[in-house]
Amino acid sequence: MGNDALTIRFDDISINADVTAARSMADQAMSQGARVLWCISPLVHDIPEGEDQQRVFPQILKAYSDPSVFFHADRCGIPSTPAGAVLASHGLVHVDHRLLDAQAQWLSIITSCSLVGARVFVPPFNKWDTDTETICKRYNIELVKFEDGWKSMDHHSYDPEHKLWYCHSRRWTVDSFREWWK
Repeated sequence: MGNDALTIRFDDISINADVTAARSMADQAMSQGARVLWCISPLVHDIPEGEDQQRVFPQILKAYSDPSVFFHADRCGIPSTPAGAVLASHGLVHVDHRLLDAQAQWLSIITSCSLVGARVFVPPFNKWDTDTETICKRYNIELVKFEDGWKSMDHHSYDPEHKLWYCHSRRWTVDSFREWWK
């Protein structure tokens, strides 16, 4: 992605997300001259009542030591993409890929990129390792690394000098997203 152009990365885009609102936010970002990276998670869990229904997985799964709890997804789908957005895979399942062996990472990265139609991989939780990097290089897939200077819109105020931002659309309304730019 490089850090020369303003880029807004939307993580956790899935069939659970409010895609209409997320697309409006993406349109707002593009109207500000930003390149939009649309990071899709194809497999999702049914979210328990009382939790944020837009999540890819129930929050409790982060507490488990066994990453295979993320593999028990309930549904699969690819949400619509805003015109002009760059497609990216966010993994077949939303799991810390460092906890997977190379074969499992290979399956997740290649299959999810194929399903999404992407040549970019954004690791869930911003976590990757040398296996992730090797797989992406081998298949000519761009690996987006948190360490390249990404800042979270969810936690930082807008800085017009900073070029790499990511967010979770579920944490925003269209109005609050618009206000962030001011």
